[in-house]
Amino acid sequence: LFNPETLKQFGIKVGGGMAAGAAAGAGIDLMAGGMTLGAAALLGALIGGGTQTIRHYGERLRGKITGQRELTVDDNILRLLVSRQLWLMRSLETRGHAAFNKIIMASPDQKTPWPDTALPEPIEKARAHPEWSTMGDQHQPALSERQDAIDELAGWIIRQHAPRQIGEIRKTTDQGKNP
Repeated sequence: LFNPETLKQFGIKVGGGMAAGAAAGAGIDLMAGGMTLGAAALLGALIGGGTQTIRHYGERLRGKITGQRELTVDDNILRLLVSRQLWLMRSLETRGHAAFNKIIMASPDQKTPWPDTALPEPIEKARAHPEWSTMGDQHQPALSERQDAIDELAGWIIRQHAPRQIGEIRKTTDQGKNP
């Protein structure tokens, strides 16, 4: 509910609704010759903002009435999933294509490689857009914002991953081996 991206979307939608309602009310004020003293503009802004609020939270309210629940994932769980995926990616890159041995995950009591910091911006943004998920009926596959977030996250993964590879390449070239 208090995700910055969600609040940003809500503010833009409600602000736009209030502006549209105030403009319509101002038109009524002008037609009344100013006799309403701006009350129509105020009422229009309230109605416009209320309408956008209902549009934004209407699905959640209907879900509560019908017994549906909206589930969210804690930041720590997302950190764990991302750090495990980065670890798996690094493990697969160091593994030969003819390897037979299993990849053994570190024990859960070992500290995860990702510190307790903020989640990457694309993940934070995606949390506010359930329609980006490919699960369920709400998926909209042709969203450019979703693709932009995916590209940004891929860039973040490369930046997280690349310094390690560069260090390994330098180490092998310093030892006189071909990278």
